Amino acid sequence: MNRILNHRPLSLRLGLLIGTLTLASCSQQMAPATEQPDAALPVAAPVLSGSVREQLAQLSQRPELQDADSQAILTANPDDPALLENLKRAYGLLPAQGDAAALTAEQLGDSAPLTAQATGKAGYAQTVAWGSVRNYRAQKASPRYSGLDWRSNGCSAPSGFGLGYSETFRPACDVHDFGYRNLPDLTNKVTWPYNKTRTDNAFLDNMQAICAAKSLVKRPACYAAATAYHRVVLVAGWANWHR
Repeated sequence: MNRILNHRPLSLRLGLLIGTLTLASCSQQMAPATEQPDAALPVAAPVLSGSVREQLAQLSQRPELQDADSQAILTANPDDPALLENLKRAYGLLPAQGDAAALTAEQLGDSAPLTAQATGKAGYAQTVAWGSVRNYRAQKASPRYSGLDWRSNGCSAPSGFGLGYSETFRPACDVHDFGYRNLPDLTNKVTWPYNKTRTDNAFLDNMQAICAAKSLVKRPACYAAATAYHRVVLVAGWANWHR
């Protein structure tokens, strides 16, 4: 993933995780995500009601979310609407993927895309960083412009929770790395908030696509993990978004 997740350990206070969160390098050995046998778990969509807190409390009782990682995320974020939204996607109560452009406009204001959209080489880099894993791979195989940095140092996970999704999410991390390695050099500093946030939200979209391809009983834990990965880059990514 980008350099924030691969260099020195970084301690962060995040609402998503309990206490201090240290980002571990992908080179470290990590325990695989705990998955229960498909046959032992129900796949019927939950019927949810009440406030965000009440709905997350209801989801916390689901058998497919009883692994330690999912329980830790749910316990640490009892009122998080983003976590609830992602879990609803996992259960088919919302579309499997979000819309990175719409989410970024909601976060930063509708006018931001008009000033941040670039042309030429910078615009091309944006389409790669904000696109799908498939598009990234196609462009890397036959790039339209020279001098772009296509290196990726893999994908790391928040330590302390045993989230073993570093390989699962690696394709999404590759796309995210491309954005962090190229857009700060190619775009005007005044547009960095939009460019970074859009790159981070595209990362979430690509993780959601990976989770959506899993079996129904494995999706909820995957979407919960994607929420954790996304929150880390949103909060801490500025340390590595620079020229």
